Amino acid sequence: MALPDREAARVEELLGAFCRARCGEGVTLAYQVRGNRVALVETRPLFIDPDILNSVNVAQFEFDPGSQIWTLYWYDRKNRRQPYPTGRNRDALERLVAEVGADPTGIFWE
Repeated sequence: MALPDREAARVEELLGAFCRARCGEGVTLAYQVRGNRVALVETRPLFIDPDILNSVNVAQFEFDPGSQIWTLYWYDRKNRRQPYPTGRNRDALERLVAEVGADPTGIFWE
């Protein structure tokens, strides 16, 4: 199921600004929309060979059209999606994007 137009516009506004603010020094952050899920992906050059780019899933936001609520997920070291563990994983998109940016648990950014 695709995102409703209103939510797609919010994703473009919020995550577009979030990604632009975190790019630099060869590191890019982008979002990818697939259906009702939005993945946040970081790409950077490999330390051993800077000509090779490595992409890592950082977070995923999933929209439930019935409840109009977003759910936040993180990726473990084996690239498996896990529910965000703090109990604040279901909320408005703005708050979840802020949670990823603040990263109080240390699971999104090193």
